[in-house]
Amino acid sequence: MTSLITGGSGFLGAELTRQARAAGHTTAATYYAKKPRGSSQTAWYPLDLRDAGRRHGRGESRLVVNASSVKDDWAVTAQGPVRLAMATAKYGSGLIQVSSDAVFSGAGVMYDETCLPDPVTSYGAAKAAAGTGILAVYPEAVVARTSLIVGGGRSVHERAVHELVAGARDGVLFTDDVRCESGAGEAAVDQVGGSWMWRRPRRRVR
Repeated sequence: MTSLITGGSGFLGAELTRQARAAGHTTAATYYAKKPRGSSQTAWYPLDLRDAGRRHGRGESRLVVNASSVKDDWAVTAQGPVRLAMATAKYGSGLIQVSSDAVFSGAGVMYDETCLPDPVTSYGAAKAAAGTGILAVYPEAVVARTSLIVGGGRSVHERAVHELVAGARDGVLFTDDVRCESGAGEAAVDQVGGSWMWRRPRRRVR
């Protein structure tokens, strides 16, 4: 299978790309500002999801995993993924959209796939909009909501906590925010572990 990881130069995207290669899959990935070093086994392509006129997909990819996100940048986090879904649907490839539990307010005790988003942050609102738009234009897509992703001190969340503890930055931590964090490796497996076996849905022929 040929897989395309959009946002492959990011924290989770890099792990997704590594695991795809390790599994023996032909892998392509995208970057925004700078092509990652030491990645000769991956075909890298520049991509700006804010560019509405850009082709947002590769027809030869059987599976596309979108790990792109720029906090609450609406053009990247909300609108870009919908354009990507439209292109992916056109080519009949599988699509997994990496979403977030930030689409929920936290007012509830338990959440599952049937719960409607009720975000209280601009980032959560952007992720919720992306998921809603994607499923509207490509119902066969998968919107996978992750929780806090950590790993090896490399995530922005871990760095922020370390800097706060060391007195290197000002700020406070939430005292009423309970989340189930997952390592980047486990999150990558959860996102696409079974999806490498994705097959194009059968289409009814009249």
